[in-house]
Amino acid sequence: MKTKHLLAWLLLGAAGLVALLWAHRRAYPTVPHEGWTINRGEAIEIALEKLRDLGEPLADPYVEATLSKDVHLERRLRLAGSPVSAQPGGSRIIEASFAWEVKLFAPGARPNQWTYRAEVSPEGHVTTLSLQVPREQELPEIDPALARQQADELLRAQGFDLARFDEPQLRSSQATRTDRTLRYRERGSLLGEGLGYGVEVTFAGDRLTGYNVWFDDPDAEAFGNSIQLVVLGNFVWRVVPILLFPFIAIFFVRRYHAGEIGIRRGVQILVVVMVASVVASLLCAGVMSAGTPIGPLTRQQVAGGILLQILVFFFFPMGALAMVSWSVGEVLCREKHPWRLAGFDAFCKLQWDNATVARDTLRGVMAGVASVGLPLLFLTFLEPKGVWSPISFSLGPWADGSSWLGLAELLLAVAFALYAELFARLLLVSALVQRLGTWGGGAVAVVFSMLLLFPNFFVLPFTWWVVFALGLITIQVFLFLRYGLLTSLFANLVSTTLFFAYPFLASSDPWQQGQGALAAFVPLVPMLLSLRQLQSGREFVYRYEDVPPHVRRIAERERQRVELEMARRIQSSILPDLPPQLNGVELAHSYLPATEVGGDFYDVLALEDGRLAVALGDVAGHGVSSGLVMSMARSALAVQVTFDPAVASVFATLNRVVYQSARKRLLATLCYAVLDPKRRELEYASAGHLYPYVISKNGAVHPLAFEAYPLGVRSSLTVEARLARLEEGDTLFLLSDGVVEARAEGSDELFGFDRLEQSLRTHSHLPVGKLRDAVLADVARHSRHAPREDDQTVLVLRLP
Repeated sequence: MKTKHLLAWLLLGAAGLVALLWAHRRAYPTVPHEGWTINRGEAIEIALEKLRDLGEPLADPYVEATLSKDVHLERRLRLAGSPVSAQPGGSRIIEASFAWEVKLFAPGARPNQWTYRAEVSPEGHVTTLSLQVPREQELPEIDPALARQQADELLRAQGFDLARFDEPQLRSSQATRTDRTLRYRERGSLLGEGLGYGVEVTFAGDRLTGYNVWFDDPDAEAFGNSIQLVVLGNFVWRVVPILLFPFIAIFFVRRYHAGEIGIRRGVQILVVVMVASVVASLLCAGVMSAGTPIGPLTRQQVAGGILLQILVFFFFPMGALAMVSWSVGEVLCREKHPWRLAGFDAFCKLQWDNATVARDTLRGVMAGVASVGLPLLFLTFLEPKGVWSPISFSLGPWADGSSWLGLAELLLAVAFALYAELFARLLLVSALVQRLGTWGGGAVAVVFSMLLLFPNFFVLPFTWWVVFALGLITIQVFLFLRYGLLTSLFANLVSTTLFFAYPFLASSDPWQQGQGALAAFVPLVPMLLSLRQLQSGREFVYRYEDVPPHVRRIAERERQRVELEMARRIQSSILPDLPPQLNGVELAHSYLPATEVGGDFYDVLALEDGRLAVALGDVAGHGVSSGLVMSMARSALAVQVTFDPAVASVFATLNRVVYQSARKRLLATLCYAVLDPKRRELEYASAGHLYPYVISKNGAVHPLAFEAYPLGVRSSLTVEARLARLEEGDTLFLLSDGVVEARAEGSDELFGFDRLEQSLRTHSHLPVGKLRDAVLADVARHSRHAPREDDQTVLVLRLP
């Protein structure tokens, strides 16, 4: 690297660092910075001590602690130009926007059944103390005068100066008991003229249940509507890996089948992403699952359930997408610009003693620092125009609730950076540049990246967020195109960790400073270790040589075997292993693929109101391509049922997914129903799939006929569900066409519907598991145990 270039990069990094030091406290005035003296552990200790004022401590409680950030209050404080930190003896409304929230759960309690809750400001003041008393618990009514006396005593004991408040207003609510609230309005205009704020003390019957800070925000609903796009974008970003993986995997499978790519490096990337994700998720499991109820599960059980869900449905698809993005993007990039991968390849091989790694990491680190400091600097100049960045959206979202928040953030940043750079830069930019040229491909990649990846730098209003996001993504795309993958990767990693770590580094608490240093400085290690080689002239050069044809053919067969085995494992993890009973309904199922990877999919999902969503589908054909579309359809089904299990909605969503992903290649059929075991009603529809059967207790077999186009034929599909009345002990039998089309080898005589219905009548008295086995045994006897030509799937449900 030439000396002038080295100085230019160092000046860029220094400018970014100076801008960060000057602008951060101005961009985020509600963060106390030097006044932040209380860390997470100390906040828990303060909360445990103060909560004794409300009642006896819990034995062996589950403790949930994270940073609570009130974006509405933050906005009001900033609009009013209030002080950036609390003053001794001043209003606690300033501290309420940014505090440690501590919740205590009794053993066996559910997520919404916390017993104690406290909020402790970074300066150590308690802004909220709450005891939750169940609504059904009857307590005598407290006299208003006695309530006033106890409220005054509590507030004085907690350090409130009652002279700052007007006479409290008494409010009452009645259900099984009379609850009272004394709302003290504070004199002052910290939130603006005419906006009330203060503290309120609550009673459940005659029991004092604590106090909390309150404020009135007449624009709360309008402001909430204004940030809906940001919240929606954050949600969409979280499901992008699940939605995109099947599409990218198709290209991966094609290249892999042709012997053009390998999977060794990709698998290593997958392992790194998953290990980082698993460890970080274990550290952050509590805050990841905060406030999320799952049926009758306790708070501890929900933490484990959400942890598993996030790993399976978010981090694993993200890691898998990073793996296939590397495998496909590597080939595309090496065809014309192999130098962009030289630094990354040397880095992965731990060959850091060369100028290639030193140069790329130096550029990445300096660009990363600048990507944090300079946008914050611009933000401070735009603040008079109403442009601001809420710390509520920018800090976290999970690591700040971990006892090792620096390690958690570092691991999350590694996982996200690998995913973002391999998918959005290596794969997306390389593919678009190959088709549209450097400038055209880079510009389109910037737009696509903004839609698919959500930057961690949030700015309001939303239009200004678009401007900042486009700018930051443009920098990342430029770094990749001009300097290569390792530079853009380190720029991403350093900007993410530094942006998160700075508030903790700037605090006055040594433990938080250490955690901030862990997150911010570990990414600098490769640069520091290789820096002495910067002017050595030693370069890492990657030379790609074609594999001889005979070796390619051997490698291709091995790759195909590994591909099918991996696809089989992925599919087996996606298809559910149903329990023998769900919501009182007996279940039995069987899935017999014709090859390693099948195209059938099924599921039975319990809804919150006691109903069951039942689905059985069949992607045309079988094998890897069908299995990929099947996996995508199964994932889309699970997501859709979670939000809207209605029959028409499910068919519309799955038809759109199949049409957009498998158009002109594959179609799919689907039978979907919503079963109400209490009312014994079945709402159902079928898109080109075999009719389901209802088998009564006396052995009568009735097909539920329905006609509709298969999924993927048209861009939109509208179905009108039909309603079937069921009786006690009725059995619902769903199947794929591989059952009725089974035949002996060399024969044209299919098993057919007549034999199927006779088999159902004959075995209708059997338990659901034995009924399933008996029908499949009849199919096997008819086909003389010949190899299956199509997947055979059976799903049996019996009403209580």
